[in-house]
Amino acid sequence: MKLALVVNPKSGAGRDSDGIAERLRAPGHDVETFEIGDADAAAASGADRVVVAGGDGSIGTVFAACAEHRAPLAILPAGTANDFARAIGVPADFDAALDVAKDSDARHRTVWGATLDGHPFVNVASIGLAVNAAREAAPFKSKLGPVAYAIGAVIAGAKGKQVHCRVSVDGEQVYEGDVWQALVAASGSFGGIVQLPDSDPETSEMELFVVESKSRLTLIRRVWGMRKGGNRGGMRFFQGHSIRVDVDPDLLWNVDGEVLDLGDVTAEPLGPVEIFLPPETTAPRWRRR
Repeated sequence: MKLALVVNPKSGAGRDSDGIAERLRAPGHDVETFEIGDADAAAASGADRVVVAGGDGSIGTVFAACAEHRAPLAILPAGTANDFARAIGVPADFDAALDVAKDSDARHRTVWGATLDGHPFVNVASIGLAVNAAREAAPFKSKLGPVAYAIGAVIAGAKGKQVHCRVSVDGEQVYEGDVWQALVAASGSFGGIVQLPDSDPETSEMELFVVESKSRLTLIRRVWGMRKGGNRGGMRFFQGHSIRVDVDPDLLWNVDGEVLDLGDVTAEPLGPVEIFLPPETTAPRWRRR
């Protein structure tokens, strides 16, 4: 096969592109290496599949390029939490994922992501406590890995404040008020442990979860209910193909772990992209109940 390898050496695991390329060539494949800024060129190169080694932010960038050029994608999880890989069934172990990437007979799964005013994401984009959690987790990520997100969430839950938003789904206003968080989900996986219920990456519809402004104790109960695909824990839930979120001025967004100043935004589906998986496992399916 001809493989286009995209590596982000600044991801949480910090992988060497030459070493990865050499291992991908082992079965006799032709491998061309691209930097993360050249993801579009990699997807347009005519390769049999694009291979990305990086965290969720890098995967989102390459996913968008593959969606545009209809290129299939293999994922090598090299970030801190690797939420997207976990959500769709890619092996968490880097070596196992590399075996899938170079397996010409690997099965694939059709997956959708999303964009937030042109910013691609594959997990969750959110306002509210998730922004505080990302900032609080940042100093701990290099030493503690995914545990840093749990620490960040605890601190954010203790110190964070409610925010105001107005939300429309497919052109109809569905909510306005103060919230602890509002989350737009593609795969619905984030924070190393959380899988939002009802989020299905195999559909083009996105899900919106609103954690309404209640007491902090109620907030803790609701967040606990979000773990591992648990029940909605009292969250408001909507779904659609276009989600508009209007926010107060200066409110920031957490987009797959990256804090961005985007203001009012519209989320739309991105995809589909074929992603390769090991034959011996069944990918998680987060069906709506």
